[in-house]
Amino acid sequence: MRSGAGLTDVRIVRPMRHGWSELFALVLDVERYPRFVPHCRDVRVLLRDAVTPTRSVVVSRMTVGWSALQVGYANRTVADYDRRSIKVDAIDGPFRYLRVAWDFEPQSRERTTVSFAAEYEFSNPLLAGLASRLFGAMFGEIVTAFERQADSLARSARRATEDYRRVATTT
Repeated sequence: MRSGAGLTDVRIVRPMRHGWSELFALVLDVERYPRFVPHCRDVRVLLRDAVTPTRSVVVSRMTVGWSALQVGYANRTVADYDRRSIKVDAIDGPFRYLRVAWDFEPQSRERTTVSFAAEYEFSNPLLAGLASRLFGAMFGEIVTAFERQADSLARSARRATEDYRRVATTT
């Protein structure tokens, strides 16, 4: 991450009741963001490339916004399974600088400490004045949204397993 007078910095560390690889996969599944990430309107994947068996790159165009204020930008996501980290950098759009970093620290098989950090600076001072507070709040909501989605997916998987067992024991 970098430092500068105009940068806004958001950092969240949260323990979650999920395995790190499940959370890693959820964060990397950018196509599904509009379904559960607050204010994410659209994501289009432009490129997905497995650089190595444990490292991949996703280039996507994302649109986020509130009511009439919508912002679109391309970003480059680098997922490093060995390091348990995902880094996202803006390529274009209204940002002079945008870097998001997710780090996953396993505490046990089903518990992970998730570290989320976002640093950003808008290139346009007028947009910065309008959107900075909204973006700060949005980044604060993102980690909660991912935790809720992981909880929902885990509940669905448990129900499917229970249904399968019920059917298997009755046949």
